[in-house]
Amino acid sequence: MSSRTRWMRLLVVATGLLSVTALGAALGFYLAFVRDLPDLQSVADYRPPLSSRVLDRNGAPIGEFFVERRQLVPYERIPDHVVRAFVAGEDSTFFEHSGIDLVSIARAAWVNLLAGGEIRQGGSTITQQMVKGLLLTPERNIRRKIREMVLARDIETRFSKQEILYLYLNQIYFGRGAYGIGEAARVYYDKSVEELSISEGAQLAGLPKAPSRYSPHTNPEQAEKRRLYVLERMLADGFLTPATHAAAVADVPVPRDPAEAADYPKAAHFVEEVRRRLFDEFGGETVLQGGLVIETTLDMELQRAAMLSVEQGLEALSKRQGYRGPLRRVLRDDLPEAIAQLGEENGVTEEAAELQAPGRFEGVVVSVDSKAQSARVAFAPGIEAEIGVDDVSWAREPDPKKPPRAVKQISKVFRVGDVAPFDVTQAEDESGLQASLFQVPDVEGALLSIDVASREVLALVGGYDFGRSQFNRVTQARRQAGSSFKPFIYGAALEKGYTPASIVHDRPVVYRDSESGFVWRPRNYGRQFYGPITLREALARSVNNATVHLFRDVGVDYVMRYARRVGIESPLNRDLSLALGSSDVSLVELTSAYAVFPAGGRRVRPTFIRSVKNRDGEVLLSNVILGNSAASEEDPEVAGLAPVAAAAPPFEPPAEGEQVMAPEHAYLVTDLLRAVVVDSNGTGWRLRDLKRPAAGKTGTT
Repeated sequence: MSSRTRWMRLLVVATGLLSVTALGAALGFYLAFVRDLPDLQSVADYRPPLSSRVLDRNGAPIGEFFVERRQLVPYERIPDHVVRAFVAGEDSTFFEHSGIDLVSIARAAWVNLLAGGEIRQGGSTITQQMVKGLLLTPERNIRRKIREMVLARDIETRFSKQEILYLYLNQIYFGRGAYGIGEAARVYYDKSVEELSISEGAQLAGLPKAPSRYSPHTNPEQAEKRRLYVLERMLADGFLTPATHAAAVADVPVPRDPAEAADYPKAAHFVEEVRRRLFDEFGGETVLQGGLVIETTLDMELQRAAMLSVEQGLEALSKRQGYRGPLRRVLRDDLPEAIAQLGEENGVTEEAAELQAPGRFEGVVVSVDSKAQSARVAFAPGIEAEIGVDDVSWAREPDPKKPPRAVKQISKVFRVGDVAPFDVTQAEDESGLQASLFQVPDVEGALLSIDVASREVLALVGGYDFGRSQFNRVTQARRQAGSSFKPFIYGAALEKGYTPASIVHDRPVVYRDSESGFVWRPRNYGRQFYGPITLREALARSVNNATVHLFRDVGVDYVMRYARRVGIESPLNRDLSLALGSSDVSLVELTSAYAVFPAGGRRVRPTFIRSVKNRDGEVLLSNVILGNSAASEEDPEVAGLAPVAAAAPPFEPPAEGEQVMAPEHAYLVTDLLRAVVVDSNGTGWRLRDLKRPAAGKTGTT
């Protein structure tokens, strides 16, 4: 064998060994990068976290629970021009490639090489972006990129282009907490996906690349450039005609003002009650990620009216109680800096150099004119309003022992440097701003409205401001019922044979407890006694001593059983003080009990959730009853007026809708409660101004 032949054989062997080694190394390299790839079955079974939506009785959104705010939208519902906008803006060759765009990868590799190996550009296709969002972690390195490309090729072999777009458009993040095209359409334009215009679709298609940088709210100039870029790409790729493109360019979309969100704050206590109930029933994961649709009984129009009523009532009461003083006081030398700071807080900028009146703003008093009895208040540099003494006549120093008197001197209210909230409006003659002093109430209140016929909750206000206190005073607070407990005593008396015309004696009485030595002397308001008085007049006037005498005659246990029958579930004091409402009850049980009377004597347990459906439309719950919730308020409970005797006999509550009293008795109690309003001496006479039938009972604790 010649040496030449020997060398040839050695060369062939060496080449083969090198080839096998290289192949093995490549295979090892490949396996090292792609081992433990995620199973694509999770893509086929795509069930992302969905927001759970809370709807009012008319289907309007009033709240939502979520980890990722997303509504799943079928591909068939997404307009073609919206799909084309994303393809043009993110991956113009999407319908041609097989998951990887080699030209884009080469361009990205060159950019990254020039950046010294740092990953500056990804070159990812829509398929790769979908893989990254669904299957891989977001870090930027070579290993993740290779795994992403392998998975993208696999995805393309198993799923159609439409299925990939469905996954992509429902998964991506658009900023402002919105995941998926459905939620983005609602958050940015308050529209369904089907309603999006070409221009709006292009705007949204520009967001996923960098939601913060291209946000139309925080960076409108960059957002507009991005929108025009997407429209230009749609024209270049043949998705738009020149005429359609020109029209879309001229149609500059106006994003929804974040301040114009749904009426969530107006129903916050109600929605929180829904959340608590569903968390107890299903747990947090189902509620926050399960895409539940919660149809409630709330009437948003009535809810807004209820919220306004509570706010105005508490604010008026706060004024009657007097002015607690400024929020803080600024030294004269610090006024310029304080005014500049207030301007920023009140939203006055170089772009928006005016106060957005009407509204409520903090201002600082910059001058007080005792001669003109007026003061000037600054809200920003160069923005001031005048306030006269008539506008602050209520702002006396708080003193519960003195009757309210109007303030006559403005210097009694303001000093230079006082910072306080003001309601600011434009003057009718447009001469400038007008301001009136505002005071946030310390006192709290609640309101519950029930439709007696359907037993549905129409409005629920759990407090003055949910942001200040999440405690729900409808379901969680228990307060002494006071005189509002009296209808149950008079109703029990009617069952025992009394009539509205029966006579009960109103005279002084003293009760002594022989064991404790406790002495109780119930008194009427005004310390006046009426002698013999009819039941109708005694309830209308809310006469205490007559009620205590009637309570003794009817019997403590009988009244307690009566109260239980109509819906009072809280513990009751088994003594004479119960006649004047010494026991703590919740507003929901008191309202439910009152509703028995106009309902003809049938038990009323109010419902507040009509149905709860899962993401597949299956009904999980229906007709959920609103009841007492566990309380967490730290306020001490008020003690009873008299010693508590032995516990009353156990009582089994009646079934929902059960007839708990004779209809004729229910009618008579309703008529007694009507007397509270219509009789000349009734304590509820102010309700006559409503000019409509009304019945009820006042109560003070």
